[in-house]
Amino acid sequence: MVLILGFAIVAGVLTILAPCTLPVVPLILGAAAADGRRRVAGLLLGFGLTFIGTTVLLASALAAAGLTTGTLRLAGAVVLGAAGLSLALPRLGVRLDRVLSPLARGGTSLAGRSAGSGLGGGLVLGGAIGLIWAPCVGPIMAAVIAVAVSRGPSVETIAIAVAYVAGAAIPLGLIAGWGRRATHSLGAAAAGGRLQRSFGIAMVLSALLVVSGLDLAVENRVSAILPAGWTEALTSVEQQPAVQDGLATLEESGVNDHAGAGPSSAEPSASGGAGDQLPAPIATTLPSSVALENLGSAPDFHGITAWINSPALTVAGLRGKVVLVEFWTFACINCQHVQPYVKAWSDRYGPAGLVVVGVHTPELSFERDLGNVRQAVAQAGLHYPVAFDPAFATWNAYANSYWPAFYFIDKTGQIRHTHFGEGDYAGSEQVIRQLLAAAD
Repeated sequence: MVLILGFAIVAGVLTILAPCTLPVVPLILGAAAADGRRRVAGLLLGFGLTFIGTTVLLASALAAAGLTTGTLRLAGAVVLGAAGLSLALPRLGVRLDRVLSPLARGGTSLAGRSAGSGLGGGLVLGGAIGLIWAPCVGPIMAAVIAVAVSRGPSVETIAIAVAYVAGAAIPLGLIAGWGRRATHSLGAAAAGGRLQRSFGIAMVLSALLVVSGLDLAVENRVSAILPAGWTEALTSVEQQPAVQDGLATLEESGVNDHAGAGPSSAEPSASGGAGDQLPAPIATTLPSSVALENLGSAPDFHGITAWINSPALTVAGLRGKVVLVEFWTFACINCQHVQPYVKAWSDRYGPAGLVVVGVHTPELSFERDLGNVRQAVAQAGLHYPVAFDPAFATWNAYANSYWPAFYFIDKTGQIRHTHFGEGDYAGSEQVIRQLLAAAD
């Protein structure tokens, strides 16, 4: 457990380098620029309380009640946008202060601090930033959120979340402290006013991106500009075998048909005449073969509350087909990165006998809204079957711990290969070709 806590702190620190945190940087700069000596402390405290509350403490209750934080996230963006306007337009800020001064006095009284400390305002703005930050987590927090949603909070999940927040608070505190020093070191000079207004404008623009949903598009653009493998490099620290073994202990196995299969035995692919009838590969180069494994029978699709693009499916009903089960969730940036490959495999190899089943297991509460999932499927142009798994029933049946995760199932219903996260697209395509070429 100590090892996981240490890696959770490191993961929190590194998250600031991920494209999904880009909108947060101007927000934290602007939020820290306002008056109050305890402003930065309030920002970090509000951020931590909101993040831990929505992702761990309240995750199970929100899921059980069918509630989502999508509206709260939008409200947080509106609050931050209004704060940005008050910085960009000082006269508007004065008017807002007059209107909100009774609330401010009440908040500082409840906090036990004198007016003007900045703690109350920092708590509010930090809480709003925590709502916007929530979708940007790596494998460690993803596993914690999955456990919290399906089984409720525990001492272990709360401790890991606190460690992650402590790590994330380090770069956030440095950014906030720099913004505050840069603004106040210029004092009342014209340059100081211009810098503060610039921070305010940046806050408004970032808030508009979140409200409009364009933040995801910007993240994808930034990801395309960054060096290849940037995201994988950031999350690789969380995917050490010792860390994954520790996270596995957080999860109680559900219907885990393949976990007890014992050590897997690798074997080369079967090749034969069927392979000659396969369409041309998508990848420019493929490995000559990928060793397949014996991982036991594939569990069925449990607890699916809705099917998109398809009537209800069963693993038994798909015998004779090669099945790729992909666990994903629509706000996951890594899932978005692999999506074009999954779509291409479905289109290219569907006529040859491949069936892709996307099991949408929500990480965040607004991803539990079936309407949001249907909209995301339509916007992404996904035409293969998508199963909605809000209670993590199929997730637990496969003893899964990752978004995205791939389970390759042969024509007899046996799991023969797995892959977690991004990358190795040529290898995955070769597995599909081998399973399709194998005899029935």
